[in-house]
Amino acid sequence: MLAVLALAAGCSPAARSAPLAGELRPGSGMEMIPVAPEVFVDTATRAFVIIDLDENILRFMHGSTEIWRAPVGTGTGLRLASDETEWHFSTPRGVFQAVYKEEMPVWYLPDWYFIENHLAVPPQNDPSRKLTGQLGVAAVYLGSEIAIHGTDRPELLGQRVSHGCIRLENRFAQRLYHNVQIGTPIVIIGGESLDAAPPPPARAPGARPQAPDPLAGVPTARLLSDLETLLGNNDRTGAWVPIASRLITRGLKDDADALRGLLSLAGRPANRTLSWEYDTFLADVFSRGALRVVVSLARIDEAARTRATRSIVNATMALYSGPIDDGIAPWPTRRMHNGVLGPEGRAGWDALLSAEKEYRRGGQRITAMAAGQEVR
Repeated sequence: MLAVLALAAGCSPAARSAPLAGELRPGSGMEMIPVAPEVFVDTATRAFVIIDLDENILRFMHGSTEIWRAPVGTGTGLRLASDETEWHFSTPRGVFQAVYKEEMPVWYLPDWYFIENHLAVPPQNDPSRKLTGQLGVAAVYLGSEIAIHGTDRPELLGQRVSHGCIRLENRFAQRLYHNVQIGTPIVIIGGESLDAAPPPPARAPGARPQAPDPLAGVPTARLLSDLETLLGNNDRTGAWVPIASRLITRGLKDDADALRGLLSLAGRPANRTLSWEYDTFLADVFSRGALRVVVSLARIDEAARTRATRSIVNATMALYSGPIDDGIAPWPTRRMHNGVLGPEGRAGWDALLSAEKEYRRGGQRITAMAAGQEVR
């Protein structure tokens, strides 16, 4: 049984103590984990990220099922002081939520960066604070100064090497970016008795050039064929992830075939775990391009449309930590009014609404079973 400390989502590297808030019991059925006031994680049906500072491992979970895991780099525990401020470079423990996510993130250098490198601290809006390439290919932010992000130094992962952020190999940072939504719980445990770790070998600061994209010139039809093959063969290597990511980028830009192809593959993987993770990718593309997706849903066959809308609704709601009946629950049909759609586009919106009604009925059934009521 693992104790969890509740910390504010905007926690900076300066460590602060907090009262005990609750306990995390993976796989404990209908047990609930406090995330913030009136926000909970249902470990039976919801999705969340858990990071163990003792093992330096990140796990993406759906209920009690581990979808994937990867080594991470976490805070060294070292301290740095200036005349006015002291920073403690520890990764904060507690239960957070994803508040923002970004591809190819830009790092806006904090004051401690300049002090640590014996440089004059510039004004807050100075261009010298903007640095590209240091945070890898994607980042999921837990607050203004803490993020889970990629790295160009994968050889340091599994160790305590950061200033408080959680580093992931780029391929896993990209995967996590598509897996989570705003509001997805991030649980950080362990690290209570760790001593400060020595700093990693220094590398000269500066912008990192973006690596060439090996999929840039591959036709969409070929990518869709490769993705269908990998999903059908229950790929466990993650080779399907960059292909799906590239297709999402194209689909959100102007490639209708990419978007329709992605949607048509919903429910196709035979492996339940892989199928559910693919659903999170569809939830991601919907959250970033609802109108395009709804129109594309109307233009695929009815069976594929039904599978895709179920996937989008199920994953979207599983990635949300609050009650499904509150006013801010991210029901997909809330993202756009059906009045903006023509007669053809309405088919996609109506299918989403039908999938939402089905999800609600399923939630009511689970609640009734948990209360010992007869289910009809």
